[in-house]
Amino acid sequence: MTKKPSARELPLVKRRIATLLGKTEANGCTPGEADAATKKARELVKQYKLDPGAFQWPQTPSATETEPTSEPSVSKPPRTAVLSRGKGIGKLAERLIVEHPEWTHAQIAEEVNRHIDGAKATGKSIRWYASRMRKQGQIVPTRRRKAR
Repeated sequence: MTKKPSARELPLVKRRIATLLGKTEANGCTPGEADAATKKARELVKQYKLDPGAFQWPQTPSATETEPTSEPSVSKPPRTAVLSRGKGIGKLAERLIVEHPEWTHAQIAEEVNRHIDGAKATGKSIRWYASRMRKQGQIVPTRRRKAR
């Protein structure tokens, strides 16, 4: 079923397509979610007889599906060029919390900051990681603040 959107409906359809195309792995979606969103966007473009070249299409890792004809072809950058979501602060903090029960949260924060460039961990942020670990059911050693 193809139809031309009304003047009132057209901006909504375009916004929905743009939102679907924004669902990418780089923005935190899983590969399956990103593929499904792109597929739905293609369906909407076809359904409403819109120009595919009017939208910014994400880079696709696989060429299994044919892309709209006027979509620009862009090759995917190598995997090493893609930035990771984080620096590994949380993983390191969680490991140090478990491995060093005698350390204070401030000592763990200093160690995290020493190992990871640009990290700005504090005793409070390390307490947050410990609390989150407890909520997830992990056994986390309790720490007593040193008297001043």
